[in-house]
Amino acid sequence: MTTQAPSQEARSLNYVALLEVILLGGTAALLLSKWLRGLLDYYIHPRYTMLIVVAAFVLLLMAAVRLRNVLSTNASRRPGGMYLLLALPLLLGVLVPAQPLGADTLSGRGVDATAGASLANRQFQMDGDSTRWNLLEWSTALSIGDIDLLDKPVDVIGFVYHDKQLDADSFYVVRYVITCCSADGAGAGLPVVWENGGALPVDSWVRVQGKIGTMQIVGAEQAAIVASTVEPVTQPDNPYLYP
Repeated sequence: MTTQAPSQEARSLNYVALLEVILLGGTAALLLSKWLRGLLDYYIHPRYTMLIVVAAFVLLLMAAVRLRNVLSTNASRRPGGMYLLLALPLLLGVLVPAQPLGADTLSGRGVDATAGASLANRQFQMDGDSTRWNLLEWSTALSIGDIDLLDKPVDVIGFVYHDKQLDADSFYVVRYVITCCSADGAGAGLPVVWENGGALPVDSWVRVQGKIGTMQIVGAEQAAIVASTVEPVTQPDNPYLYP
């Protein structure tokens, strides 16, 4: 008498598990790629970088676990529309180049002259040499209000932003201040008086040297940089400032 070996159950492709592996693994790969290329700073404060890296490795682990179910004996389910929504952030992250916030975002937000107010409230201490202050520190000093800044020397780096309220010989020099991520970014900047400054390319990075003076903007006197030199520079590796 002979016995027959039990037949193995047929396995088929589990499309749901496959799609989840692609989404989890792809998102992890995207985050790690941006980290290795130094692009995460365009999105979040550097203090959160390691959290994102750890999260990416957790996603990779989840993808590896789900990979075991790609071939299944019960694979009748098909992916629903919700997976398309989950895939959208991944597609945007791949297709849209990483770039820092610029002048186009300021068009909706404007330059925040009080971006350093929170630091002023915490009695932020600045170096006595004003040529070492960045735009956030200048915003802080101006927010304090009881410091005589007139004729103080200025040496700052930022990008060019044109406001319709300024004349042809003026522009704003701006840096974004990031507290948590780019979504809460506020533009800290000062108007600059410079011959034909309105002709400088938008979003170009410049080093502005001069001294603090004043100018009229919409009928009100405001602090401004009276520039002695304005020279083009390359964008800093990290274009943001942090409180």
